[in-house]
Amino acid sequence: MRSRVVTFVQFAALMMAVSFVLPSSSNGEVFWEETFENHLTPNWDTGACGIAQPPDGCNPGISTGIAYNGTRSLKSHFVGNHVQAGTYLDRYHPPTTNVYTRHYYYTVNFAYDTQSATKDFYQLSAAGGIDGLEIWYGHAFGSRELFAQLTVAVDNPSCPGRSCNFYANAASVPLADNRWYCIETHVNAGTPNVANGVIEVWVDGVQTLQYTNVLMSFSANAVWNLVRPYAQYGDGDRYMDNFAVGNTRIGCAGGAPGPNPPIGLTTK
Repeated sequence: MRSRVVTFVQFAALMMAVSFVLPSSSNGEVFWEETFENHLTPNWDTGACGIAQPPDGCNPGISTGIAYNGTRSLKSHFVGNHVQAGTYLDRYHPPTTNVYTRHYYYTVNFAYDTQSATKDFYQLSAAGGIDGLEIWYGHAFGSRELFAQLTVAVDNPSCPGRSCNFYANAASVPLADNRWYCIETHVNAGTPNVANGVIEVWVDGVQTLQYTNVLMSFSANAVWNLVRPYAQYGDGDRYMDNFAVGNTRIGCAGGAPGPNPPIGLTTK
């Protein structure tokens, strides 16, 4: 029997043909990724600044001080003493009951609010009432670890009082100053009136928070469709970069980033 040598080009063509007939392994989608290298508007609603849609926001706003990559990021400046520091920005994404986020996070001379909490960002649905969903991620009572606070439309065993906290329960990763962290979150609203919702957080690929069997949805119309970074209580400067949202886990580009102190950089 005569042997046949398959060239590299023939092998590549064969693999390409096979790939067309294989089913896709995932229907997941990344809705958008924001690198903050351009103006916030028109993708972001900056109207909460109190003036007509400033293109670079206010507080938070685009800064050239410190960036994960490129030259710009989203900076929030906090003033301490439990004083409201700034406001928020909104950006919509396609409605979904299952949403993941990924962003890079950096603080300078930062102290988290000890009287209540320091909010990082919300996930919301534009609808209110029984169709509404609300969760935010941040740091409670001065802690450098991430937690989540869920607000629901109806009192239930998963969230009595309609607002309840979910603290780190899988691993401890306090967030130090002067280095970038990759922060990932996942929330699945689950089935309406069924306790099968999920809340998860990862820091540099390490899962720090995981709660399952959470009752948070009470309507077939309850979907997440809005992300809201918020500068409220705390002291110091916070930067966010490469903020991405989707209905599949996005992951950290090139793996989890390591220590990266600013050298010769000034904040704006």
